[in-house]
Amino acid sequence: MTQHPNPIEAAILELGEQFYAEMKGEIPGVFNKDFWQGKIMEWAMKDPSFKVDMFRFVDVLPVLHTTDQISQHVREYLLKKDRPLPTVMSTALKAAAGGLTAGIATKTMKKNVTDMAERFIVGHNAKEAMPVLKKLHKNGIAFTVDLLGEATVSEEEAVVYKDRYLDLIDNLAAEASQWKDDPVIDTNHLGAIPRTNVSLKLSAMDSQLDPADMAGSVARLKERVTPLFLRAKEKNVFINVDMEDWHVHDITYNLFEEVLSHPELKDWPHVGIVVQAYLKESEKDVQRLLSLAKNRGAPITIRLVKGAYWDQEVVHANLHGYPIPVFTDKARTDVNYERLSRLMLQNIDHLSPAFGSHNIRSVAHALAWAKEEKAPERSYEIQMLYGMAEPERKTFRKQGHRVRVYAPVGELLPGMAYLVRRLLENTSNDGFLKLSYHDNVDTDALLQSPQPQKEEQPLLEKPESLDAPFFNCPYADFTQTERRNLFQQALDQTRASFPHAVPVAIGGDVKMRDETLARECPSETSLKVADVSLANETDAKAAMENAVAVQDEWRKAPLRQKAELLEKLADAIQHDRDTLAAIMTYESAKTWREADADVAEAVDFCRYYARLALDELGPQKMGTLAGEDNRLFYEGRGPSVVIAPWNFPLAILCGMTTASLVAGNPTIMKPAEQSSAIAYALYQRMIQVGFDPKVVQFLPGRGEVVGAYLVNHPQMAQIAFTGSKAVGLQILQDAAVRQDGQPQVKRVICEMGGKNAIIVDDDADLDEAVLGVAKSAFGFAGQKCSACSRVFVVGTAYESFKHRLAEATASLKMGPAHLPESKLGPVVDEEAFTRLQHVTTSEHSHATLVHRGADVAGGHYIPPTIFEVNDAKHPLMQNEFFGPVVALMKANSFDEAITHANSTEYALTGAVYSRSPDNLDKARRNFRVGNLYLNQGSTGAIVARQAFGGFGMSGTGTKAGGPGYLRLFADARSITENTMRRGFTPDLEN
Repeated sequence: MTQHPNPIEAAILELGEQFYAEMKGEIPGVFNKDFWQGKIMEWAMKDPSFKVDMFRFVDVLPVLHTTDQISQHVREYLLKKDRPLPTVMSTALKAAAGGLTAGIATKTMKKNVTDMAERFIVGHNAKEAMPVLKKLHKNGIAFTVDLLGEATVSEEEAVVYKDRYLDLIDNLAAEASQWKDDPVIDTNHLGAIPRTNVSLKLSAMDSQLDPADMAGSVARLKERVTPLFLRAKEKNVFINVDMEDWHVHDITYNLFEEVLSHPELKDWPHVGIVVQAYLKESEKDVQRLLSLAKNRGAPITIRLVKGAYWDQEVVHANLHGYPIPVFTDKARTDVNYERLSRLMLQNIDHLSPAFGSHNIRSVAHALAWAKEEKAPERSYEIQMLYGMAEPERKTFRKQGHRVRVYAPVGELLPGMAYLVRRLLENTSNDGFLKLSYHDNVDTDALLQSPQPQKEEQPLLEKPESLDAPFFNCPYADFTQTERRNLFQQALDQTRASFPHAVPVAIGGDVKMRDETLARECPSETSLKVADVSLANETDAKAAMENAVAVQDEWRKAPLRQKAELLEKLADAIQHDRDTLAAIMTYESAKTWREADADVAEAVDFCRYYARLALDELGPQKMGTLAGEDNRLFYEGRGPSVVIAPWNFPLAILCGMTTASLVAGNPTIMKPAEQSSAIAYALYQRMIQVGFDPKVVQFLPGRGEVVGAYLVNHPQMAQIAFTGSKAVGLQILQDAAVRQDGQPQVKRVICEMGGKNAIIVDDDADLDEAVLGVAKSAFGFAGQKCSACSRVFVVGTAYESFKHRLAEATASLKMGPAHLPESKLGPVVDEEAFTRLQHVTTSEHSHATLVHRGADVAGGHYIPPTIFEVNDAKHPLMQNEFFGPVVALMKANSFDEAITHANSTEYALTGAVYSRSPDNLDKARRNFRVGNLYLNQGSTGAIVARQAFGGFGMSGTGTKAGGPGYLRLFADARSITENTMRRGFTPDLEN
């Protein structure tokens, strides 16, 4: 290799060459083709589709307990007809797929996968791990032990996890104290260091971690974690805090600072934390830890890693519209890793670097800079993952460096997620191990300084203009301190502004009526949110006269002008998003995220319908034959009324109203009595951005008075309704009767209720299923038309799922919606409270109460309630309750579960949790609902991504937020012109 002109770079290259020379001819065990897993890895790297299916099969295998189950999944994942496989592998898989030898073959396959997992996991429990850890120490390799576990979905599981750590600390420390001392790994430049080192995963310690509730999350964790640190200090055990996904980043660092402020821990040096170099904020993390170390007067160890959740971070950010927290160019992560390595070495008196990497270039860079900065010997260490890069580990140890392996302990089932991450890391196309040991890339190329290629693009908050492509409004990112503070400020200011006066607005005449309705806050019934004017028939008549008077003018208004008004309205709503969300938090008892999502959806409806109108409602040329010009276009039908629900009081009202308006219809807004304050806030912003006050009018009032009058008015062209089945059917019936003087058939766009089911297959990921069902059933107190109220669990998964769901539900904190710690608020009003109180406290024949939470005083609180039944036709399985009530039932097969799911009159939403490709296909074909979700919950449809609406008794089959919806509000016209004159045809001439 040519000498590099930069001395440091030359030193890096020299070190790297030495390492490669030392490792020549050696390969990590995972790439050894002499073993089954080596062959699998080889084929996975050759065939990307096989890799995906193989890893998914590995993920599900631990929950498959019978030969038939394993054979089924082998067929579905691995024996696709269009995929060529090596003969040996094909023969083995076909044997496992069924037949006389299936039992032996599937047993062998499960053992092979178990062996593969055990390559990366040192034992199922601390006792099993002890011989492996002892052998590592004897061979001069230090370790840090991590406890693998299922996702913590309940406080019961969090306590169990904490107790496992206490047990690990006690037993491991006692055993390790008897081992022979090794000065290379048992001392650093300052003296002896703990032989026992434990890595702590904070998300396992609390099931309710939420950055929106930063103070509460940190306080609960501090109470649970501090005893672990104190026990570790007592037993001379090093504690390292792992970093996980960005969601808990600030919680983790805040907790670390809080724990180290404890009088007995503030100068304890044997603590550390992870910094992830792929995070754009990671340099700030190092600086924050440096300040902490200086202030406490004791060093802090930083385990510097690249980061293991890249895919998850990118996908999560894109789905929510958040800035991506990680570098999207791997080379930028590598550059940042090197920058942070040097920063730590420059502060070696305060920071103890632990370089976690299998990348020879990254390690060589750290060691070269350690020498340049004159860092004392053994003031730093190299960390690696157990079961990976064994040649590197051996080489670094041989050269006198302290090497520590990250050694997970846990059962096979929770270990699968860890195993799959390791397999992905080993087979990644740009992963260092694959490039080094499989692709045999030239060492010169592998040792070159990383060169970033892509610039990081800033995230737009909104489209730059109406002509720019649509994208969804980002949700509020409560991981940001400023965002949380702004939301809390809006809550405080909004509360101080109550009660709001909600008037009637007819043709620009805005007045309070003598008859009003006092709207109280469901969370805190002593707080009056609004005085709502009750419009009467005289008001409704006047509003109709205005609408009829302007219908021709509004219909003929340029389509782009209407679309631009929607875009301006979106801007206004987005600008005032926190204020609008705060109103809903008090008036409708929407928790922070639910309220913010309601605002974001309203913005989405405006922007999406503005663009959809230009695409779908304007003139469209039909056909291409010469001599004839055919144009299809859409125009408004006439006066419309929007009768909106209280459960999505801004989003649905805004969506139906803007759809009607942009299609060319003067529109009267009739909000629900329970949510008129937020409805009026929307109306105010519509007038502010330029809507004619005769084109859009506002009539709060009782549905049976003003709503009924408008529905039956002969000049009413159409009704857009979302609400209960009883009212929806009545509207359809009334609209079908022609009134005297009625000029056209009334059109009804009708969205009603649901009795939505989730199917949990016997191979489902129960971590995901439990959390998904709990969120779908109890989010917004179950008051969504899409909420889950039935769960069918297949076969052997039933008992475990039932127990974990009950415990997860018991862990949800119920309280005032305006408090960030509340996961579950009250129901909407006293009528709902009385009705649901009866449902949840009554004895139901042939039903067993599985769980009912504790009562809460001060508001309309209905505790989340779970029943168990054995008949899909049971009233608990058939009647819509619209509250936090869910019924469970065991199904004998997946087919039976689908039959049960389809056994109601509703067909709105449904969901399936399964890892069987065939069963997911069955659900696509046979689960008859308007919105079906696979491996996610049944709620949360997003504009332009999941057009929303059902059929059966759930509605008339319309799809809000999707193509074709606006045309429901318009009449289609086709105009044909003969363009041929006396034999002359312009089309042919051109």
